[in-house]
Amino acid sequence: MRNILFVLLYVLFMPSLAQAEEGSFFTMNLVWSIVNFVILVAGFVYLYKKFHGEKFFKTRKDNIEKLIREAMDVKEKATTRHDEAAKQLKEFDITRKEIMDDMNARAEKEKQEIAGEGTEMLARIKKEGERIADAEVQKAKELISEHLQTQLYELSKEYIEKSMDVGSQKNVTDNFIRKIK
Repeated sequence: MRNILFVLLYVLFMPSLAQAEEGSFFTMNLVWSIVNFVILVAGFVYLYKKFHGEKFFKTRKDNIEKLIREAMDVKEKATTRHDEAAKQLKEFDITRKEIMDDMNARAEKEKQEIAGEGTEMLARIKKEGERIADAEVQKAKELISEHLQTQLYELSKEYIEKSMDVGSQKNVTDNFIRKIK
């Protein structure tokens, strides 16, 4: 059917071309141009109706409108998701900051506690060291005292044995024992 239409248009169009080439009057050229235009418009109208052009353009229009609505829906959903993601990101940042502040506070508190325990431990070690040093000094004094007493006893014994006789020694010893009792 299309072929017939094209043949018909060709047959009707050819005479106007032949006439235009002969160099006829201006009015004839104008008439043939109008005839050609009318034939062309008639062909388009025929093709439009034959192939349901109105239905095609309406369907095409509906499809485009549908695609635009879908695109708007997708854009709206994407905007909503973007806003939700931005809100969640802000909430995450706030939560992260709170956690970091809490951890820093705990770390500072623990640092203070450890420093306090260290100071207490240092004081205890120092006190224990002083106590041990005092005990060692006391032991050293006692050892020196015992050693000196032993030395003094030995020297006294030697001196008494050399300078006193046995009877005098017995009297001094008896007097010393009486004084102790």
